[in-house]
Amino acid sequence: MGEIEFSELKEMVDSNDVDGVKKLISAMYSGTGWILRNAASTELRSVMLELAQECSEKTASSFYKMLDGCPNFHRVISAEITKIYSLYAIKHSFYFYNWNVESNLEKKFKELVYEHWRYVKFISGNEMTRYENNIPSDGQIDRLQIINYPQGGGQLREHEDPRKNQRVVSGLIMSKIGVDYESGGFYFRTLEEGKLNLESRLNVGDSVMFYGSIPHGVDPVDEHLPLNWSQDVGRWFIGMFVNDSDHIKDRVTATDMSGTTHFRP
Repeated sequence: MGEIEFSELKEMVDSNDVDGVKKLISAMYSGTGWILRNAASTELRSVMLELAQECSEKTASSFYKMLDGCPNFHRVISAEITKIYSLYAIKHSFYFYNWNVESNLEKKFKELVYEHWRYVKFISGNEMTRYENNIPSDGQIDRLQIINYPQGGGQLREHEDPRKNQRVVSGLIMSKIGVDYESGGFYFRTLEEGKLNLESRLNVGDSVMFYGSIPHGVDPVDEHLPLNWSQDVGRWFIGMFVNDSDHIKDRVTATDMSGTTHFRP
């Protein structure tokens, strides 16, 4: 697992350091992931928490397909609800789309996340702003997701992400193990080193960048404790992905690698 300051990656891209960028990409292609240190502004966590709290208070847990006019929404995905999904997850997710960005808080959240994501898009082989202004009927859309993996078993079982729209995936770390929760968290699996839980090496504001074809997941968070959906505890994370919208027939989604899809009805 490599480490680099996000500012160094940013400088490579901004200065057109082709050799430096190629080395990063080559390492990922060989199975190495990168911890990007200080990938987010120190204020992003507070903005994220305020936005999640606001969404929880204003609207009930709900679901909308990614079709034109889809609003921002949040959903508590319990052990029962997860049965309708292709991946097993226990989480509270908040979904945000660029065509709905209106409030100052939403604008600030988008600004702080895209300061990181545009560079990851470039490393992934896309133009920095590609898909940013798309709507679902265009086929592919940017989606920002705030995720709280709750104390008492919040998790995301092992999977691979689709490489159709972006080969490289990244997410922003918004909690610290040993402070916000005690056990579990993000891992990925390589042929050489097996399963690697990275949380002890990660700090709030870091991100992890790697090829989506590497199996990865989130081990149950504080599984020894009762399930607690309070937003004051658990593991927080910001995910960024270019999704096929529901206007696409047979759209490409993540692939379960855990062998536990028997939970589906």
